[in-house]
Amino acid sequence: MSAHKPQPAAPSKPKCFGWLAEFDNEHDLMTAARKVRDSGYTKTDAYTPFAVHGIDEALGIKPTILPFIVLTCAFCGLFLAIGFQCWSNGYDYKYIISGKPFLSIPAFIPVTFETTVLFSTVSTFFALWILNRLPTFSNPLFANPKFDRVTNDRFFLHVDSRDKYYNRESVRELLAGTNPLSLEEVIEDSTPDTIPTVIWMAIGTLLVAATVPLAIVANLRTSKSEFPRWHVFFDMDFQPKKKAQATSTLFSDNRASRPQVVGTVARGQLLEQDSYYLGYDPSKQSALQIPSGVKLVSAQDEPKTESPKAPKLEGPVDEAKPVAEVKEKAEAAAKEPSTSSEDKPAEKKKDGAKKAKAKSESKPDEAKADAKPAEMKSDEKKTSDSAKPSSDKEDKKIDPKKEEPAKPAPPSDKNAAATNAPAPAAAAGLNLPWLTEFPAEVNEEMLALGKLKFEITCSVCHGYAGAGDGLVHRRAEQLQQGFWLPPTSLHEQRVQDQAVGNIFYTISNGKGKMAGYASVLTPKERWAIVMYVKTLQRSRNAKIEDVPVDQRAKVEEVKKAD
Repeated sequence: MSAHKPQPAAPSKPKCFGWLAEFDNEHDLMTAARKVRDSGYTKTDAYTPFAVHGIDEALGIKPTILPFIVLTCAFCGLFLAIGFQCWSNGYDYKYIISGKPFLSIPAFIPVTFETTVLFSTVSTFFALWILNRLPTFSNPLFANPKFDRVTNDRFFLHVDSRDKYYNRESVRELLAGTNPLSLEEVIEDSTPDTIPTVIWMAIGTLLVAATVPLAIVANLRTSKSEFPRWHVFFDMDFQPKKKAQATSTLFSDNRASRPQVVGTVARGQLLEQDSYYLGYDPSKQSALQIPSGVKLVSAQDEPKTESPKAPKLEGPVDEAKPVAEVKEKAEAAAKEPSTSSEDKPAEKKKDGAKKAKAKSESKPDEAKADAKPAEMKSDEKKTSDSAKPSSDKEDKKIDPKKEEPAKPAPPSDKNAAATNAPAPAAAAGLNLPWLTEFPAEVNEEMLALGKLKFEITCSVCHGYAGAGDGLVHRRAEQLQQGFWLPPTSLHEQRVQDQAVGNIFYTISNGKGKMAGYASVLTPKERWAIVMYVKTLQRSRNAKIEDVPVDQRAKVEEVKKAD
């Protein structure tokens, strides 16, 4: 039975990887390399502690294809960068930057240069790995203890056994003829090639640990938390900025949203004589005589000047009347003689004195009034004189058919200054030739744009339905600070009667505490908002005649159902 026992396997002969010759200097190495090259061997390599000039030619190494690989990848990066920028800037996303043309080759140079360098560098890195068969975790040369001096003061020449002309004895005799310091055969490394279990455990632990950050990020993105986020990199989350409609102490009006600078014109907005950008017809404006104290600007930009000699206009100003007519009436009122008590006939004064005397005799207790100071007596006299016109009117008989309206007296300097202070066009009642029809095409696209811009810009104060009950107004009522002025309801009759050009002018230049939005909204967006405002107003005053004939039956059915 012992003859049938398995016999132990004979140890395999170590694999030979060629011959390794050691030299003392680079000159002997170069001589040996040329000799091996001339013998026809191609799979050879030299190892030196420093770069040796001409070693490539001595070993017969052909030029590498690495430069062609790098050049090809560089051209790929070049054309990719130019093509992508031309497509994005000139076709897909046309965006004006500092007035540059959409296809600007000089502007494309920085990105193109960086992309070309990136592709060249990455291709060089990976091509070197591939051409040198990297990574190589073990090399049989490392098993030779003498090879450690290659980084210090020794030079080595290796002939690989995988060469097609390789012959063990022939290569040995060839290298021996070069007088090396030592000549040894390169044998396969006998150390075990299996990865230790500890290494595998360490790799597994690292892989598991790498999934922890991913799990945390996934949990944060899919769950809700009551705590603020962790800002490892603050980026632009915290900036010294102010949001729209916020307050700021940097400016005197405490507004963070700044209006366009007075006297300046933004690029592409120099269109002062076009009614589309003004809201009124400038060609017809010359027919109106606008007072010199009134300017067509917003209230916040008006200079505060005084004109004490100008007459004060009594009563409300009718916007339907031309300014010239109002001005003529004011000048006529200033020329009328005064009707105060000092200009009345002497008879009237005598009658008043008799009545005062009779009144003083009937009340002897009022004699003590003589002891009052002179200032108090003068005040009483002024008070009694102010009551005379009413009694005089009773004595004077006037025919109602011939009665004329009383002319206003010229005001004092103080009242004149307060009355004639400049005001914005909308508040001063200017009869500008407002546009009554939309200068743009009325369609669903414009109406949708107006709805979008109204809800973004206007609804915070005026409300989504235009009733003046926006979020800002409701918040101000909750705070009850006392100085808040409610926003205007767009459904008031005076607003409904305004022409479309007047509303456009108000949106552009502002009115009261409302700032102008000409620097925020384009003219097209402002006209779209006007269109939407008129639609909101019409929605509350619609008639059955406004509905198309083929849809009136549905409206009647809905009304009956309600």
